[in-house]
Amino acid sequence: MKLRTLVFPVLLSVSLLVSSCQRSNEPLRGNTYLLGTVLNVAVHDGGYREELIDRVFERVAEIEARMSTSTTDYETTELLAVNRAAGANPVSVSADTYAVLQEALHFSRLTNGAFDVTIWPLVTLWGIGTDSARVPDRVEIDDARRLIDYSALELLPGREVRLPLAGMGVDVGAIAKGYAADEASRILREAGVEHALLDFGGNILLLGSKPDGSPWRIGVQRPDGERSSFIGVLTLADQSVVTSGPYERFFEQDGVRYHHILDSATGYPAENGLSQVTIVAARSMVADALSTACYVLGLEEGRALVESLPEAEAIFVTEDRVVHLTEGIGDRFELTDPAYRLE
Repeated sequence: MKLRTLVFPVLLSVSLLVSSCQRSNEPLRGNTYLLGTVLNVAVHDGGYREELIDRVFERVAEIEARMSTSTTDYETTELLAVNRAAGANPVSVSADTYAVLQEALHFSRLTNGAFDVTIWPLVTLWGIGTDSARVPDRVEIDDARRLIDYSALELLPGREVRLPLAGMGVDVGAIAKGYAADEASRILREAGVEHALLDFGGNILLLGSKPDGSPWRIGVQRPDGERSSFIGVLTLADQSVVTSGPYERFFEQDGVRYHHILDSATGYPAENGLSQVTIVAARSMVADALSTACYVLGLEEGRALVESLPEAEAIFVTEDRVVHLTEGIGDRFELTDPAYRLE
């Protein structure tokens, strides 16, 4: 049996790398490892000091410490406490965690469970992205699926959260990175920053335009290539771009690749002919949730969902290398890879 798992290391403290020799015409840059990925922030306004990016990363670290469900990384967090109390008492959480759960429940309802905030039993069963990744048997999968029901999640007054059945659990991995990016943008805006680019490992958030007033040019990753290879370019300002695909986290067993985007309707990684979904929205949390949901829904249902939402646009890439756009994104996307075609 061949088994290969891609595992990301854990950062328990913020490690900030910012040049102390900041020239006035160069962006202020910082990077660190949080949320299971490398975070990069570039502030293109002059006159800001390194402490501002420190504040951004400290805020992201705070969010991670409240919402992570990794027992490898943390002994306890607010969401671990919620999951451990499933079937018993409600748990009081912070305003951050409660707000993210509210949004996650909204998208669970909007997508009829294609995005399901209670998918934690399946996530832990498969263990994709950890050293314990494996293919569960059918009985295990069916047992886990019986515990997945977003409608059963109780968000109570006083910021209390309750799960009614033992074994249930919430997981916000498909939305929390977007929330963290939005919070990072808020901190920068409140400090007076007008031009910045945030790259949260697949979640791109653009604050304003480039300093010269022109839009940013953001490459859309090629699904079967390196992160530096693109199928096309988006021209945007003041938007977030989030891409989801099966190449982000996966393991291989007996020659079969199993990726991390799980479909609660089947209990297995989603398989519907898509190789990638990119969402463009003003809020990164919206783009984050929709990119996962639309990958699970597939091309037709996913495109219909995004077309019904005025705040989002989408780019769907199918396994046969065809690129499908929602109506409002065509004038902002340029296909550059001749191996792909627009439809």
